[in-house]
Amino acid sequence: MTNINHTNTDACSEQGGQTVRVWDFPTRAFHWSLALVVAVVWASSEARGSAFWVHVYAGTSLLGFVAFRAVWGVIGSRYALFGNFVHGPQVVSQYTKDLVAFSPPHSTGHNPLGGWMVLALLGFITLAVLSGLSTHSSGYVGPLAHIWGGIFGKAHEGFANLLLFLIFGHVAGVFVHGFISRENLPRAMLTGDKQIPQGVAAQGIKGVGFVRPIIALAVGLVVVWYFLR
Repeated sequence: MTNINHTNTDACSEQGGQTVRVWDFPTRAFHWSLALVVAVVWASSEARGSAFWVHVYAGTSLLGFVAFRAVWGVIGSRYALFGNFVHGPQVVSQYTKDLVAFSPPHSTGHNPLGGWMVLALLGFITLAVLSGLSTHSSGYVGPLAHIWGGIFGKAHEGFANLLLFLIFGHVAGVFVHGFISRENLPRAMLTGDKQIPQGVAAQGIKGVGFVRPIIALAVGLVVVWYFLR
């Protein structure tokens, strides 16, 4: 399924010039909460003493965020599903060419480049946290420090720096895309609504209820508990 342009028969219901609900509350809460926790992890990265545990606990909680998003990418609402925004090389390549030509097609959910950025961020968050839990230094012995003799832990700083690079790339991409397409992506992620261009059909999402969010949240909490117990 593709959400680019929305000229296919699957997308109908709402026509151009209207506001459509795209992002459900769990997706928005995940996005901004993740940004906050990542900021805390970064700010506490050089902490010493008892303050260092802020870094440990906040960093470990990121695995819960990843687990939540992995589940939500399967059982969430329409535009939160991996199958909706993860596209193959041809689609991504064509979208990139159109973007460079200042004529990107409208994407109601994540655009093809943004979709792969989501996966990259989740992947490097996972690597950064797991390598951090594998460290053995400054009096801290991570729960995974015994794996491969702690060698994986030595890559923690490198993964963290690569993650920071991706975050800057993500933020820059949002602003560049907004400048080219005139879309306010941060506002859409705050309100959940997007303005659909004239002549483009888009199908808004329905309510997600309570059961599915609770399932995803429970999985995330179990993952965090496992590493902090």
